[in-house]
Amino acid sequence: MSNKNILLLAHDGEDFYKARMPLARYLRKEGFQVFVLLPSDNYIDLIKQEGIHVEHSNLARAVKNPLSLIKALFEVRGFASKHQIGIVHSFKFVPNLINAFSNIFTKRKVILHIAGLGIAFANTDFKYRILKLLSQILFFLQFLRANLVIIQNPDDYGDFLFKSSFREKIKLVKGSGVDITKFSPREAPINYATLSRKLIFLCTTRLIWEKGIREMVEAFSTLPEFLKQNIQLQIIGEPDYHNPRTVTPDYIEQFKNSELIRFLGRQNNIPTFLRESDVFILPSYYREGIPRSILEALACGLPVITTNVPGCNLTVKNGENGLMIEPRSVSAIKTAVETLISQKVNWNAIGDASRKLALSEFSEETVFSQIVKLYNL
Repeated sequence: MSNKNILLLAHDGEDFYKARMPLARYLRKEGFQVFVLLPSDNYIDLIKQEGIHVEHSNLARAVKNPLSLIKALFEVRGFASKHQIGIVHSFKFVPNLINAFSNIFTKRKVILHIAGLGIAFANTDFKYRILKLLSQILFFLQFLRANLVIIQNPDDYGDFLFKSSFREKIKLVKGSGVDITKFSPREAPINYATLSRKLIFLCTTRLIWEKGIREMVEAFSTLPEFLKQNIQLQIIGEPDYHNPRTVTPDYIEQFKNSELIRFLGRQNNIPTFLRESDVFILPSYYREGIPRSILEALACGLPVITTNVPGCNLTVKNGENGLMIEPRSVSAIKTAVETLISQKVNWNAIGDASRKLALSEFSEETVFSQIVKLYNL
């Protein structure tokens, strides 16, 4: 067993490739032998092309069958033993659960990475209160085995059961890091005083209601007519059919002919969209870690409108690089949009502040170096 042999464990190939491959590359640069277990999909071949040892597992996001989860547990345990894995670093709830239970009675370091607490912690309906309690119990069981628990915002700490017992295990690393080269500002600042085109407000996110989709659309729909003629809200993302709170296709269809609100679906060239936009907006009340979409917008030098909820509230210094608003509020979104438009001559300075924040706190180099240091604790 070697602490330089590390297994990265996730249950979604696309999410891993977009959000975790940069960490895998960084670990290789730091001398780690990196192994990856993922469900079988097209992303496995892309990862193999980079020279990383990757195999497919039964741990797919859509799998709910307990027998399949038990099979995945033994699969991970066998893989780690075969390749003399010293560290198993997992991401998100179910992979974390499998990681903890597959390494009972082993000497491997178990690293649980919690990138937000999800919808159960964002809703107060009875079924979600029950789901929240079950989640808290399962977090507790995971933490008993974990050597390290990485959280992305300090608010998450308050929702764990018996948290004081795990104080030494739980460490804060803000966000998953952003590629400050790939996500960079437009080449030349815009003269907003003479701008002739419409102002573009951009939102990139999974389309679930807790991301504030309904409130955002209603806010833009009810703006004064003279403002609506000069702006456009672009929403990039797909419905998440694995999530019971997904935005429905019927809802999206209502806006297919709208010039004010445009649902653009899935897009791959997000940096281009960000550079062609003027403001980034994400009025989420989902229990985020730190939204990757906001970090990408910061790195591209955009003013940001987001909510005062865990994770999001770490990305905006109110009045400096954007506006922080109360969640679930149509009126707050409207006021923020109207405020920014009335101050549009200062948008370049606000965007510069966003870029500086990305460079100082959220770059991949900053985040990944913190993670590697924690491995050695």
